Amino acid sequence: MPKSKVLFIINFDYLAHMSLGKSRLLVSFLYLLLIVTGAYLTVYLPEANKMIKLLIIDVLLTIVIFLQSALLKNASMYDPYWSFIPFFFLFYWLYEFHVESLNYRMMASILLLSLWSWRLTLNWYRGWKGLSHEDWRYGDLRKKTGIFYPFVNFTGIHLFPTILVFIAAMPLERIFSSSIEFTYLNGIGAALMLIGILFEMAADNQMHRFKQDPSNKGKFINSGIWRYSRHPNYLGEILFWWGLYLIAIDGSTPLYLITGPVLISLLFIGISIPMMEKRLKNNYPNYQSYQKQTSVLIPFKFG
Repeated sequence: MPKSKVLFIINFDYLAHMSLGKSRLLVSFLYLLLIVTGAYLTVYLPEANKMIKLLIIDVLLTIVIFLQSALLKNASMYDPYWSFIPFFFLFYWLYEFHVESLNYRMMASILLLSLWSWRLTLNWYRGWKGLSHEDWRYGDLRKKTGIFYPFVNFTGIHLFPTILVFIAAMPLERIFSSSIEFTYLNGIGAALMLIGILFEMAADNQMHRFKQDPSNKGKFINSGIWRYSRHPNYLGEILFWWGLYLIAIDGSTPLYLITGPVLISLLFIGISIPMMEKRLKNNYPNYQSYQKQTSVLIPFKFG
């Protein structure tokens, strides 16, 4: 009898359309794999400049996520990376600087960044519809870029936000390498981080309840905190990163660290908000009236 051959073939089309429960298990496993890979690279990657070493690890992990999203034909695989990777940065700097005791700046950063990271990741998790669903912005890019989409997918959807978050999180290196005492400016930074988290929490929880109500189908949210700001979740994100920068400030903080919160602010104000406004205006005829009555970002009711 001829020897039978068993071929182990991963059916990625099947994976891309699996149930929500199985999708969650798969994504959880893949991100656990990222954690293990990141930890391994942190310990065994040849020592160089600590910041450059972290950037290399960050980019390598992004490549892993990109390959996963390409195989599954779903760029939204990258979405939780935004909130996941800064939490990993905490462990990286604790390990690299051999931190044995925490000062107030370290404790504030660890507590607030961890709260931000896990809250934002869990919010994505509860609102995620599975591997069969992809963010509408990625679908638009796929249609507009055609054969160039794989390049746009890697550089624009994956690598660009990775570099952006890396730059925004650079103040952590200063926080974990300095023994400067906690100042009033650091306190303002911690307060801004907390306010940003609370804004995002309120906005996301209200949006989640709104979407869960069948009577709101075909409507946009304009109640609660959304009555005073059209994008309170983006405002919270901007405040958070400015707060992290302020916590890092001491007598000799490099000026380039301000680049992070500036770029985050420009991203949301110059790209994310205009894209969302255009989509909402096209989908809801009465959205223009809401625009006239409600501030785009800062919570202030005009009418």
